[in-house]
Order: sequence, then structure tokens, then C-alpha cells
Amino acid sequence: MSVYHDIVLGTSICALAICMVFMVLVLRRYLAELNRARRDERDTQITRNYLQRVAGQKVDVSTNWGRNTRRAAISRILPLLRGGERTRLLQIAELDGVLAETLRKSHGVYRKERIDAIHLLQRFGSEVCIARLRELMARDGNLKVRLEAAFALAANDALPPPRETLRLIRAMERQPTRLDIALLRSTAPLYPEQMILLLDDDLPDRWRVHLIDAIGWSGDMSVIGILEQAASHSNPEIRGAALRASARLGHPGAAQWVVAALVDPVISVRLQAISASVRLGLRSAIPQLSQLTGDPELWVKLRAEQAIEELTPTERNGAIGEVRT
Repeated sequence: MSVYHDIVLGTSICALAICMVFMVLVLRRYLAELNRARRDERDTQITRNYLQRVAGQKVDVSTNWGRNTRRAAISRILPLLRGGERTRLLQIAELDGVLAETLRKSHGVYRKERIDAIHLLQRFGSEVCIARLRELMARDGNLKVRLEAAFALAANDALPPPRETLRLIRAMERQPTRLDIALLRSTAPLYPEQMILLLDDDLPDRWRVHLIDAIGWSGDMSVIGILEQAASHSNPEIRGAALRASARLGHPGAAQWVVAALVDPVISVRLQAISASVRLGLRSAIPQLSQLTGDPELWVKLRAEQAIEELTPTERNGAIGEVRT
């Protein structure tokens, strides 16, 4: 009999424990939803408060919202604003001291802490943020931090001139990286003339290649002469970079050397010439492309066949339309 009572007692205790755990979970869920509703209401109030202040309306500025809470709200608002409204919001954020903690972390001892701060400074992009990013790019003792700061400045169209950029990130002392290439391409639209001046320096070919490539991102049609010279360079990598830049620039004057490059002895250059022909829409290159369909290199042959199809879509589409009708 005592065994039966022990089983019943044990079962009852287990059932009671399960009920208590279930009640705790329900209570936690209720409190979490209640807190979420409060946070949503608070975030709505903060957003409304800042938008009203940007518009110059009278608001209650005696609220005690924390800096992190304000920063999160401003991060949500920033993508919605442009021009003067965005500038005014950033000025108000600085006046509220919202960026003070981020600026303090940018002086941190640990590299990761400074890099995290750089990401926040990049997102805000105010005058104070840009100034601090420039200081980090110029003076931080860690090269990775300098590169992160340079990338953040590039995202805000605030990079220094290309010669200074390359000096500060110690570019010429090492092999170029993808980040270096991205920085050059970001700098080109801001300083096209200074990019051309860099080509007069005694540069290693590994950097000259990427400078030529970056010039194509400048959008400045006056660089077409520089690209024409590079298209006849003895280094095939530089010839290929000139073809990429010409295709990116979209200048019709590049047709002459793009078509000539279709018979280049180097496979990679022929491939770049095929891509450039397609991007520039050079129907005049079709005869040379037809010859490349017999190229001994399989990849060149396939790309040439694909290019011919892309350059003659009208005739094919017209024929298809006739069949359908």
C-alpha cells in the first residue's frame, strides 16, 4: 500500500512541477510581450520627437531616454531622410550627445572596439563622425583599423585625395587587396585628374593595373586618351585593365582598340575584349568574333559565340516574332 501511495505522491509532485513550469513560461511570455509593447511605444515617441525637432516644431526635450536608445532610434530614422533634413537630424543627435559613447569607443585600447565604433561612425556620417574617421585613418597605429576607417570614408564620399589615401594605408609597401581596389574605385569619381597624375609616378605594375581599372569608374570621358595608351601596353594585365575601364566608361571612341584586342595573343586579354565588345554594343566586332568561334581555347570560343548572340538579339527576336504570328 505504501508503494502505491509513493507512486501517487510522486506523480502529483511531477504534475505540480510541470504546472509551475508552465505558469512560469506563460508569465515570462506575458512580461516579454508587455515589455515589447512598452519598447515599441517608447521608440514611437522617440521617433516622433526627433522628426518634430527636425521640422522645427515645439516638443518636450526633458525626456530621460538613454543615449543608446536614442542612437538606435536615429539609426532607424536616418535612411528615411535626405538632404537638409538628414543634416539637421545629425546636428540634433550631436547636440544630444548621442554619438559621445561611440566617439569614446573609437579611442578604445582594443582594435575590435575601435572597428565597431568605425562602423557606427560610418552609418551616421555627420561632420564629427567624418572628422574622427579621418583622424583614425591618418593616425591609428593598426593598419586594419586604418583600412576600415578609409572604407567608412569611402562610403560617405569623404576620402582624401588618392595620393594621400595610398600613403596613409601604406599601399605601395604591399600587394593590393580587394579593399584597396574598392577604395581606388571610390576615389576615382572624386579625383579623376589626380588619379591620372598618379600614373606618371614610377609605380609597380601590380598597382598600375588597378589604377587603370579604377579610372574607368570615374565617369570622366576625358580619360579616354589614357586608356588608349594603356590598351597598347606591353603588360597584358594592364591591357586587360584598359579594356575593363573602357567598357565601364562606355566611351564610343574605345571601339577601335577593343576590336583590335580581339586578336591579342594573350587569352585573358581576348576574353576582356569580348566582354568589352558586348558591354559597348559593338556590332562592328561581329566579324572578328565570328573568327574567334574557331579559337583553339575553348573558353574564348564559348564566350565569342555567346557575344555574337547578345550582339544580334534584334534579328533573332524578329524571326521568333514572325514564327509566333
